[in-house]
Amino acid sequence: MNNEIETVVEEKSKKRDRKDVIKNVAIVFLSVMLLLTFFSNTIMNYSLPQVATVQVERGKISKQIRGTGDISAEDPYNVTLKETRKISGVSVKEGAHVEKDDVIFLLEDTESPELSEAKDKLDTLQLTFDQKLFSGKVPDNVITNVRNGKSSTYDAYQKKVKEVTDRYDAALAADNEAEAQLNYITQKAAYEKAGTDYNAVTPGYVRSQAEADKAEAEARGDEERVKDLNAMIQESQKDEAQLGIYGQQIGASNEQKVATATEAKNKTAQELKTAETEKEKMLEGLGIEIELFMLKDQIADQKKKIAKLEENSVGASIKAPVAGTISSITKVAGETASPDETIAVIQVDGKDMTLEFSVTTAEAKKLKVGDVAEPTDKWQFKEEFRAILKSVKNDKTDPSGKKVLTFKVNSTEVTPGQSVSVSIGEKPKEYDMVVPRNAIKGSGNDRHVLVVKQKSSPLGNRYIATKVPVEVIEEDDNNAAINAVIEDYESVITTASKPVKAGEQVRLQD
Repeated sequence: MNNEIETVVEEKSKKRDRKDVIKNVAIVFLSVMLLLTFFSNTIMNYSLPQVATVQVERGKISKQIRGTGDISAEDPYNVTLKETRKISGVSVKEGAHVEKDDVIFLLEDTESPELSEAKDKLDTLQLTFDQKLFSGKVPDNVITNVRNGKSSTYDAYQKKVKEVTDRYDAALAADNEAEAQLNYITQKAAYEKAGTDYNAVTPGYVRSQAEADKAEAEARGDEERVKDLNAMIQESQKDEAQLGIYGQQIGASNEQKVATATEAKNKTAQELKTAETEKEKMLEGLGIEIELFMLKDQIADQKKKIAKLEENSVGASIKAPVAGTISSITKVAGETASPDETIAVIQVDGKDMTLEFSVTTAEAKKLKVGDVAEPTDKWQFKEEFRAILKSVKNDKTDPSGKKVLTFKVNSTEVTPGQSVSVSIGEKPKEYDMVVPRNAIKGSGNDRHVLVVKQKSSPLGNRYIATKVPVEVIEEDDNNAAINAVIEDYESVITTASKPVKAGEQVRLQD
């Protein structure tokens, strides 16, 4: 009996253990599934685009035209020197006010390099002038004229040059003619000699032939033929003698003609050489005379330059020529100022300061002369800053597309060269629905915003980007006034960690 009871109890215990195991397994399974669901949602959430949003609310649109330019002084006075001087000290600072004749710079009390160089150049010119004047190549009358300053006129120079040139040209023409005549006579004599020599040898040829024929006739015993040939031989001997004498006479005549032409050529050659020497000497003297007068003029000019440098020479200091504010100083003690280099700028009392920058023609049409601009960064100025629009002109770089705005600046805290940003435009207007400009997506007829819609789920809230078409009524640099079907409490996306499309789930920025 006891054994049966123990068996029953044991079986019930085993059944209860199996139920506990099944229950525990079920609990573990459900826990694991819950954890996996949680982490999968968490991982999915972190993979979603993270977005920043703002609520659509009532606000103001301020259409402003902004620009940046450098402050310029109207008719500033640039302090310069006419000579190179070394700065020994600076008596004022930038921004300081000076009265006329207040000392601005102190200078080393030495002669300027320009004045020293001018004096050295004068000494060199004077030495060159004296050496050329008494070089021995200048006629005495020219020396006298130069010393007395009696310079010849261009007409006189032209007349002298023409005279010697005409003499030289005539001598050259005569020499060329004489040379041509000599060449002609020489060639003619040679031609005639060749002719007389030919004629002189012709009888000898005839005699030789006759003597040969005579020998044949004698061999044949032809006495009559021999007689005729003897007569022919005697005649040829006579002709040969006469032609020889004629040739000698022609040759002697031609030699006389060649000698006469040669003498004429020698004479013209000497006359040409004399004319050439005279021309060269006259032109050389004329050149020296002109050079001497030029040197004399240069010496006079150099003396004037020295006198002017001495007159403009600055003493031991540079003083303010006008009353005003020192807007810039470009030199410090120890530096050297060059001629005509601006070493300080004075904003003259009573003169305006201006500010300029370019805007589009469309923007310029919204403005009028007299409009007041304010500084973009007001914190930079402790006192009141006002910039009044003074003029609107075409921009030379783009006359049809841009305009240059010029403002008169009223401020004691700006100086020429300082960069200032200002804004000018219409008064702000209030609208019912205003959003940041970066919330507007698309273009043309597809302008829209992405509104964040909230959906509940067992695992929490989900956020969906929903496209809502908008009409942009007005906008400025930062915001846009819109007309759209959006609830007051709804928010629009402005920025996202990655591109967002309508209908996609997003993650809100913490």
